[in-house]
Amino acid sequence: MKYSSSTLETISVLPGSMAVFDKACNVLSSSEEWKTTVKPELEIAYNTQHEFTLNFENSIQEAFRKGNAHFIVDVPVKQVRYKYKFSKFETEGEALVLAQRILSTRPKEYRKEELLKQTNKVAYIGFWELNLITKSIYWSEVTRKIHEIPDDFKLDLDTGINFYKQGEDRSRLTQVINRAIEFGESWDEDFTLITYTGKEVYVNARGKAEFEDEKCVRLLGTFQDITDRVVKNDQLRISEEQFRLAFENTPIAFLIIDVESFKILEVNEACEKIFGYNKNQFLKKKITDLYRPDEFQKNYLLIKNLFHQNSRKIENEQNFLHKNGNTILAKTYFSLNYDSKGKPNKIIAQIQDITELKKQNEEINRFVEVTTNQNTRLINFAHIVSHNLRSHSSNIGMLIEFLKNEKDEEEREMQFEMLAQASSMLTETISHLNEVVSVDINYQDKEELDLYKYIENGIRSVRGLMVEVNFQILNRVHEGFKIYAVPAYLESIILNIITNSIKYRDPKRKSWLQISAERINGYVIITASDNGLGINLERYGDRIFGLYKTFHEHSDARGLGLYMTKSQVEVMGGSINVQSKVGKGTTFIIKLNEKN
Repeated sequence: MKYSSSTLETISVLPGSMAVFDKACNVLSSSEEWKTTVKPELEIAYNTQHEFTLNFENSIQEAFRKGNAHFIVDVPVKQVRYKYKFSKFETEGEALVLAQRILSTRPKEYRKEELLKQTNKVAYIGFWELNLITKSIYWSEVTRKIHEIPDDFKLDLDTGINFYKQGEDRSRLTQVINRAIEFGESWDEDFTLITYTGKEVYVNARGKAEFEDEKCVRLLGTFQDITDRVVKNDQLRISEEQFRLAFENTPIAFLIIDVESFKILEVNEACEKIFGYNKNQFLKKKITDLYRPDEFQKNYLLIKNLFHQNSRKIENEQNFLHKNGNTILAKTYFSLNYDSKGKPNKIIAQIQDITELKKQNEEINRFVEVTTNQNTRLINFAHIVSHNLRSHSSNIGMLIEFLKNEKDEEEREMQFEMLAQASSMLTETISHLNEVVSVDINYQDKEELDLYKYIENGIRSVRGLMVEVNFQILNRVHEGFKIYAVPAYLESIILNIITNSIKYRDPKRKSWLQISAERINGYVIITASDNGLGINLERYGDRIFGLYKTFHEHSDARGLGLYMTKSQVEVMGGSINVQSKVGKGTTFIIKLNEKN
């Protein structure tokens, strides 16, 4: 949209707080006063005050519909009331809204209005009168409500006194009434009474006596329910006692700090133990004196930000200095304390020394890491035992069957050689098992291995199975191609890929697996591609390497092979990815660091 630039420029130089909005509530222009006073408050409100934001945006839309809108906002902290006024206007055929903030009530008037409002709320005072000549009693409506008596309840002096709690309260009331009658003394006392419905309440009763011819003829006074005040005072007293108890006995350091100077006003015993200073030394310091010099600025700003946080509290971890110069790592909690006017007057700081706890956690994390690595190796050990040895034994069993049924001496000789190779491969796998469960296997235990030979060994390990199902494996890796890997893991990875391809071959066509390798940018990339059944990656892609996940019906499928292959590749600091299409085949891409 195009708006008149002169109109918008005029708004920017006008006095007062005003801004121009479009229908999307975007600010197109604003006065300097709006930018410096209203805009920062609006930004805070948009993050914290949902009701204000809603009123503001709804009023803009209402102005677009009706031409004008407004709403009132009280700001108790400033003790002012603002009126936000919205007016629609046209410029070059386009509708805009001018928003203005007007100070409608200043602090002095605001305080008067608030005082009147609060007085109306709390002025719940009843009246009573006792005529000693006629023995009649009058209770005002509020007095009757405080006692919770029904409309037809009959009053006399005894029933009135019996509402007071039996014991000290009732005895004290009797005494003040007798002294008023006898000596004309007035009273202003707090009592506990039990209402008609059995509820215990606290009241303030005031009274005085009237005399005629030196004889007391009437008692009268006021009656006020002060239960809330008493309960709050009790809660405050309990809270203060609890705070004092916690302050003095907790192992957490408590500091009370001045909000203006950051000077330390009070500390507890735990603070002395954590930092090494005595109380008198603390009282000569500021909280910022306890910070490490290299973190002073950061922590200083953190405390300053306390006054701008909506929650009025900050939790963090900070470094402090002990008296002897050692660093103290601490969990800190800063909160503000307010005076009766709602103004922050003190900072309460809680500092918990977690230096030793942090060290212990680091030890625990190291222990967990070692245990996790050991568990991974044990899982790999179990997999090699259950999968790789099973592959070897199946291959040997198949070759023995071929040998039993073969009559041709040349073929028998060849099968004997294949059987000897299979036996040798089984022995090598068993020797690798010791490496797998070694407590100290890590990246540094990788060795320089001949990838070509490991693939050839894998082929020999399943020769019988390949012959039985007419499966072809093409080793496209150059002879002498060296990589860094854990021997047992490399053997297991190759065997898993080979047996996986044989297991999920497509029985309708001649099946094959091709393995190749190349070096790219400091990494060895091993690629294994087959023309098998393939996997629906759109359906199973996020679970392809999951434990016990299978994607084809097969009697020998357990969902362990790919999970263990990924685990073993990652233990060696590598990664594995898969590309596949149903009916076309699958390609696994393994990426290993070329260096040890």
